[in-house]
Amino acid sequence: MRRFLGIFLMIAVVALFAELSPFAQFETYIGAEFTGQYGGVLVVPVLSGPRTCNDVVAQETSSTDVIVRFMASMIELDNYARIHPALAESWELKQNEDGSMEIVWHLRKGVKWSDGTPFTADDVVFTINDIYFNPDIPNDMQDLFADNWPVAEKIDDYTVKTTLKEAYRLAVRYIGGIPIFPKHLAEPYVKEGKFKEFWTVDAINKGEIVGLGPFIPVEYVPDQYVRFVKNPYYWKYDKEGKQLPYLDGIIFKIIPTQDAQRLAFENREVDVYGPRGTEYAELKAMAREKGWIVGIGGPNFGTTFISFNWNAPDPVKRKWFRNDFFRRAVAYAIDKQSMIDTLYNGLAVEQWGPISQAATVYYDESVLRKYPYNLDLARTMLKLGGFKWDENGQLLDSEGNPVKFIIMTNAGNQIREGMGNIITEALKKLGMDVTFAPIDFNTLVQKLVVNGDWESVIIGLTGSDEPQGGANVWRIKGSLHFWNYHPEVKDFVDPNNYYLPDWEKEIDRIFEENVKILDQQKVVDMFREFQRLVSEHIPLIYTTQQLYLYAYSNKLHNVEPTAFGGVWGWNQDCVWKEQ
Repeated sequence: MRRFLGIFLMIAVVALFAELSPFAQFETYIGAEFTGQYGGVLVVPVLSGPRTCNDVVAQETSSTDVIVRFMASMIELDNYARIHPALAESWELKQNEDGSMEIVWHLRKGVKWSDGTPFTADDVVFTINDIYFNPDIPNDMQDLFADNWPVAEKIDDYTVKTTLKEAYRLAVRYIGGIPIFPKHLAEPYVKEGKFKEFWTVDAINKGEIVGLGPFIPVEYVPDQYVRFVKNPYYWKYDKEGKQLPYLDGIIFKIIPTQDAQRLAFENREVDVYGPRGTEYAELKAMAREKGWIVGIGGPNFGTTFISFNWNAPDPVKRKWFRNDFFRRAVAYAIDKQSMIDTLYNGLAVEQWGPISQAATVYYDESVLRKYPYNLDLARTMLKLGGFKWDENGQLLDSEGNPVKFIIMTNAGNQIREGMGNIITEALKKLGMDVTFAPIDFNTLVQKLVVNGDWESVIIGLTGSDEPQGGANVWRIKGSLHFWNYHPEVKDFVDPNNYYLPDWEKEIDRIFEENVKILDQQKVVDMFREFQRLVSEHIPLIYTTQQLYLYAYSNKLHNVEPTAFGGVWGWNQDCVWKEQ
């Protein structure tokens, strides 16, 4: 999910909104307080290359990690989820007597796109009205706003008013966080109904990528690297008046396994590395000699889980996967402590619900139903679900069909591969015929969100401090509601065999209604019920959550890692590399 942010709530409800938001307010942009030296190229390991450079199309981190280098928004979040102005230097929010809400955005003057074209209100209005809230271009942002889409209006070249028909708790955060597209390049694609063809990966090598962010991708060699150069027109300046960014560029070095990424880090071929728990103690012991900074934080915001396709091609398997008792049996078969001990070397916590422990405003362990590892309880759940065993111990459904399916994950992610092996062995003890098959990440995403050709998957979501950021996952018609896509969202779902339980409808209602409520306690209570429902019915069966671990070269400066901001991404324009 994406991270976005805002400030200056200048009306009578200012105090209320300040109470609702965990974000502090700032008068300047990220970077204005830093100092540094020019030069150097930051080399970052990634598992795979991008599938697109179009933010509306992107559904995978291999693409969004590239996009956030060259795109920018009106506001930004720092590494503690505090809000700062960016392309907008200030704004005012007003709630009208008829219930509508207005935000007036004051844009920075003199900002230019990386091709030298001036950035104006026209770009913002075009991005909001013609791209993100264009009914002909479905995207995740529409899920966040449900039926309360903002409408943008140009006041002058550097002032934009956005209006919503109802109050929206996160209006500043999400509208302000929309990545801005260049109207002068993107408009023809929108008018021709071909916007999703704009900025394919081929646009990198063609020199067609134009942005407002600090770095522009200029070269992509599949399976090898993505190369970025600094944006010559980037608008930010540091404390000493030096134009940012400090780095000459960035290279995303494509290294498809974590073992190979670690080796590259040890050989100084890359500058940063995300340690696995099993590696942490060793890397920490080597840090002084190798010239590394190695550290540990609290739980990540992300989630890792196993899920089943309720619209699987095989109708027999669909019936199993839609069965609450079947999923509970699988939950009881997951030995989380074994995963923590063997895959993380103890540097992880058990996860039971959809909100991370790091999201302290909303996380509530008391409402979560837990499924400690217990194969006897798993067998009980299977019996309650109508399953039985033959004389050879093979699990059968109520109609005598043997329970047989494939679990997939992305190859090269050794944590998920380790989870897959542990889960597969446990399910076999329950009489299930399970095949574990790691595959290429982009191929896996294609199966999940494009053609629906999958049965079970171990995967993760990045998560956020704000649960509403997952609306595209939890809304019934959400673009990432991948375990149970709505027939109106994906044509591979049979409308005559679509299954929608009442608890999914209630979760949908929670995500629709909470943003209209300005009483924070009521919002917290709604998300408590959300956590309860998900843990009760477990459409996503959660596993473990690694503590935030990081390692980077001590030649990097202005690096301030946190679970929310990561090692370097939140202030990428301020990081500098000692030569």
